[in-house]
Amino acid sequence: MPDDPLNLLIIEDEALVAMLVEDALTLHGHRVIGIADTVASAMALAEQDRPDLALCDVKLADGDSGLTAAQLLADRGIPCVFLSGNCPDRGGHPLVIGCIAKPFRPGSLGLAVRAAYRVATGQPVDHAPPALKFYGEPR
Repeated sequence: MPDDPLNLLIIEDEALVAMLVEDALTLHGHRVIGIADTVASAMALAEQDRPDLALCDVKLADGDSGLTAAQLLADRGIPCVFLSGNCPDRGGHPLVIGCIAKPFRPGSLGLAVRAAYRVATGQPVDHAPPALKFYGEPR
């Protein structure tokens, strides 16, 4: 039985990358609730329509930090995955699940997101793509 589609928030300051991520995720059947390029816009979107998971770049517009965005979202119970060319060594919060390194393969993005969500919700992960580096041990 296939998993239900996820409501996802993309936090990315490069418009072209954000559109590529959105396209890859919608092709996997997920719904993108919004794209934010700053911490403030990410928090506003998360308040309007709570995502199941957020994908967050490390460097954002206006000098904002994706690390801050991920921490604030995780503090509100929203799991996050970094999507970055500069993956942090650790998440700093149990709901900051891991990092998908850029450049990524659009075909594996949906599997990585699903695996991260399963870890965040305490479900077993049958297959995690190599592009996803977990900060903790997947169950």
